[in-house]
Amino acid sequence: MALSPAQRASYIADRSSKIPFLTAPRHLAGPGDPRHVTHALLAAGWNVTSAPGDPRTVLTGPAQARHQLILDPLSTSYWQIESADWSWCASFGRMVPAEIVAGFTDHLIAGTPRSGIGPWRQMEKAGWSVEQRPDGTREARSPAPHQIRAELAKVYEENPEQTVWRIEALPEYGGAPAWRMWISGAIPEHLLDGLAEQLVTTAPVVRGMYDLESHGARQEPSGLTPEQAVEAHFARVDAVGRRARAHRRTRPAVSLPAPTVPSAPASVSLR
Repeated sequence: MALSPAQRASYIADRSSKIPFLTAPRHLAGPGDPRHVTHALLAAGWNVTSAPGDPRTVLTGPAQARHQLILDPLSTSYWQIESADWSWCASFGRMVPAEIVAGFTDHLIAGTPRSGIGPWRQMEKAGWSVEQRPDGTREARSPAPHQIRAELAKVYEENPEQTVWRIEALPEYGGAPAWRMWISGAIPEHLLDGLAEQLVTTAPVVRGMYDLESHGARQEPSGLTPEQAVEAHFARVDAVGRRARAHRRTRPAVSLPAPTVPSAPASVSLR
């Protein structure tokens, strides 16, 4: 399913009055436009499967990889992503910038890692402090003053094989984190690579002028017109869609089992 003319027109109408500004640090730039993520999924063949009237938006991947993304404005887990075989899941709070979420989802739909060096090495190369604990867990922190803390921790002390990633943006002067995310299960490392790429980069993101929800972010003119920012959005979305289609053509077809229908108890009449 590609982006429809109506979806493109709606985005153009929404963004045409917003003057693009460079906003940094990127992890405090606020959520941005969720269509940075959802448009790329649609261009890659995902489909909207939520029921009409449902406040949530549910997108489901193509038949060969029926991963699911739920955008839930009523939940603290604003973004929820589940693998087709339920082997892993990820949750991102509302204030996580869409660009960071897209680091995860772009690699999910395109399939191929770009760095291949692993998330911890990416953090080290970017100047983060990384601590390896005796029990095999790890913790990393980005340079001060605007810190991100990433931890690989045990879910249960008695079961060291089950681990969870906890990542949060720490405020400069204390207080509650600006946002949190967590990822659990047998997560493919190339998805963590994509997420780490977006976490460690210091490049600013584009937001509308005064379109801020965080006191820690600063803005400066980007030099882009609203029309150029819109064109850049669709160029990115179309490129992600092409990579995803190319990936599906080159990998072996995988047929997932159809959902099983439980048998009715013998004592229950189906007439």
